[in-house]
Amino acid sequence: MDKYIICLANTEICGGRCLAGVEINCDTKGRLTPVYGDNGKPQWIRPVSTSTYGEVRNRVAKKIQLLSVVKLHKVKACPNNPYTENVYYSKLELCDYDFTINENFLKLISDNTSKTIFLTKGRVVPTEISKNIEHSSMLIHAENASAFVDEKRTNDKYRMAFAYNGTCYDFPITDPIFLNAFKQDPASYTHIPDVYLTISLGLALRNWHHKQVTGVIIPSAFFQKKVVGDVTHTEQPQPLPANADKKWFDKYGQELIRLLDKKNEIEEKIESCRSQIQEKMNSLRVKTIKSKQISVRFTPAKTVMRFDTQAFRAENEELYTNYCKPTKREACIVVRRLK
Repeated sequence: MDKYIICLANTEICGGRCLAGVEINCDTKGRLTPVYGDNGKPQWIRPVSTSTYGEVRNRVAKKIQLLSVVKLHKVKACPNNPYTENVYYSKLELCDYDFTINENFLKLISDNTSKTIFLTKGRVVPTEISKNIEHSSMLIHAENASAFVDEKRTNDKYRMAFAYNGTCYDFPITDPIFLNAFKQDPASYTHIPDVYLTISLGLALRNWHHKQVTGVIIPSAFFQKKVVGDVTHTEQPQPLPANADKKWFDKYGQELIRLLDKKNEIEEKIESCRSQIQEKMNSLRVKTIKSKQISVRFTPAKTVMRFDTQAFRAENEELYTNYCKPTKREACIVVRRLK
């Protein structure tokens, strides 16, 4: 059986792409209508290959964008909990449909009935709970959305904060096209008043599925734009209006670069000195040493207990929320040296 989907997620995975979308019907006049499941929600489909991670080859998926219409030939269901929407296919084809995007269509394919995202209010879903999830992807109309960089993280530091049905969330962003636009002009996405987000469950890691933003659809960038074959007549996503004149920043930027270079040089010298002191104290078995101006205490390597707030929150969301208190965060800027 052949099926059609409208693409709502197209992310990079293991050298290929992970595609997902809502199933649609196409009539003889080229009109597209969403397909709904028995639960009244849009029917999701994720085309997968027979490779280890099910990725679609880049040469097949590279022309597909968000809201592209895709035809899957000879579909065969291959559910793999919680990825109940997985299907094998013999051929994947980008369709030449003259399709006008509008807000009514996005409302038809979005989920506005679920109280939470994948049954929990946290950032992760335990594998035991994930067995009860109907689909591992959902499209939502988010509120108060803001893309930001969490400099404290090594991985997953590009994130999207937003509200959905009265609950605040923040998940890593894996939509490559949006990430590229965000990295070029972060200030344009610190406040996104109207946005639809595709949220998906990542692969299981230590019995947890992490929630991810796998598609970002900003209506102002997509509405009234037509998708014809492999060409979307708009860059996706379109940047929001930004300050046109940025020349004032040049002198500050040069000064920051000079100070950051000096800071890095000083930090390297301090770290070298610390290493030498540590090595000497370790060899002499000295625990504490001091002068008139500075004291140093040596702490040997040891195993310590660390409270896993993420796991605790996932399993005890209500308790965690009850003990959380709002804290005012002052306005600030994040400075990052680009390579």
